[in-house]
Amino acid sequence: MSTTMRALAWVAGLGLALGLALSLWVERLARDDGGVGRPTHGAYTWPAPASGEPGAGGAIGERSDDDPRARALPQTPRGGPVPRADGYVMGSLGNDFILPPMPPERSTDIARRDNVFANNAIRNCFWPGPKLRTGYYTTDPDDYGLENQFPDIGNTFSTAWFRIPAGGRIVMKGEFPHLRHWSFVTYTADGVPRDGLADVEIHPDPGSSNPYRRGVRRDVDLRRYTLSIVNGNPPDRRPRNTIYTLAEPGDAIGMHMRNYVPDRSIDWTGGVGVPEVELHLADGTVLKDAQACAATHAPLRGKQVPLTVSKGLWMALNRLPWRPADRTPARDFDVAPMVKFYNREHLILQTFFPALPSDALAVEKGGFWSNPATRYGFTYLSQAYGKVYVVHGRMPSTPSTWHGDGAPMAHDADMRYWSLCTSTAPPVGNTVDCVTDENVRPVIDRRGAFNVVVSRAPDRPANATEHCGVVWMEYGNGDGIPGGSQDFGVVINRHTQVNPGFSHSWFDVRQGHGEAEAMGPYLPHVINLRDRARFEALGCPVDTERLAAMARP
Repeated sequence: MSTTMRALAWVAGLGLALGLALSLWVERLARDDGGVGRPTHGAYTWPAPASGEPGAGGAIGERSDDDPRARALPQTPRGGPVPRADGYVMGSLGNDFILPPMPPERSTDIARRDNVFANNAIRNCFWPGPKLRTGYYTTDPDDYGLENQFPDIGNTFSTAWFRIPAGGRIVMKGEFPHLRHWSFVTYTADGVPRDGLADVEIHPDPGSSNPYRRGVRRDVDLRRYTLSIVNGNPPDRRPRNTIYTLAEPGDAIGMHMRNYVPDRSIDWTGGVGVPEVELHLADGTVLKDAQACAATHAPLRGKQVPLTVSKGLWMALNRLPWRPADRTPARDFDVAPMVKFYNREHLILQTFFPALPSDALAVEKGGFWSNPATRYGFTYLSQAYGKVYVVHGRMPSTPSTWHGDGAPMAHDADMRYWSLCTSTAPPVGNTVDCVTDENVRPVIDRRGAFNVVVSRAPDRPANATEHCGVVWMEYGNGDGIPGGSQDFGVVINRHTQVNPGFSHSWFDVRQGHGEAEAMGPYLPHVINLRDRARFEALGCPVDTERLAAMARP
């Protein structure tokens, strides 16, 4: 071997060794540290069900609600491991997370203690049932029932995985649900949106009506629909009620059925159950029920989807020399406007390499199984810089539907749905808490503004209540990564199915750093109040004029 070849081989070997060493170092970062210093406030599931309630019976049902052991028991329909005091669990497939504390139960929640067992039972071989954040359906991070891509707990998902043979199509039949917003969306294996249909776009069967359309009562009796799912790309003249895989025959496809705000939280499907599914083959054969499921089976059906961001890599990025000492993506601020989420690549570049130009990557292609009918804004937080934050901004108008009013949907509203959520870091993707428009509407002030307080339960100001004119959300207990940051926090704002006549939403931010110009007073700002005493000094009713003054850029 020549000297040059030996040198090249040596360089290649060194590169391989360094790469392997770096990989091992990165993976070792996300290791359980025993929960040193991590908060232990709150429970990770609801208390044990009382006698006679769903889920009662056996060893779990025999424990009373005031039993201190109940705070850590997995009172969920799908079970799961018992969390440690700091929320640490090891999943059934070997993935470990730090579970966030349970948020306060709200009557408008899609999943409540009194309905989760009934909700979990609504499934079939094609639709494996509902998904949501930990503590509701499961405490197992490897269980299908845990949604690990920033779920909004004002809604839930069911994810169907399937393959369609050449020349075939899947036909779904059902009833339009009693929900605020509803859609079907296909995805790549790593969670990038492909194609889909939202509720108002779906044509009803002959003799039926679509209750999401203008002038149609939401409680209309005849409400049937039929949809088709086919391989490939949509033609120039797209046929009605057809969803495309944007993939080749036989490719595995994921599809979310989204269900937002069921009337009176009747169940996660809005009281109509999951759609019936048929497979129509190229030769005219029609397979139904179990036969259709078997013929369309895909490996991820009924299983947890893989996470799209490495826990170790996230921790390594937060240890770059120019990153803050708190090892979160947050910065220390008094007031910060939310920024728009475009896609995962832009997020990583903007977050960890701010000196590099990122505007070229500000392309709306989504990620983390995002909803094409939704756009998102966010702000990173850190307990190292403040214990009490307030999200302030003007509230867009939205329909009020939870009480089940049968009147037609309010199509003149600014948008169909609005929410704020707190969450763990992207490698875990577990939501901590959410408030929806229905929760915030009662405290909108005379300026049309909302004020949502974000803190940990022990730091909650005494006047952070609806009675005093604000809404409170749980901050959480960190990034959710074993050995990770206990200080991490993030708040996320969703705008869903925006009225084309409303021009101040996240949809209208079309370039990097264009949020303020596009959204005006509807751009939420996050105020760092630092501690509970400073917020309590605002009195009861809370002096929202002072909050508005703090939030002004």
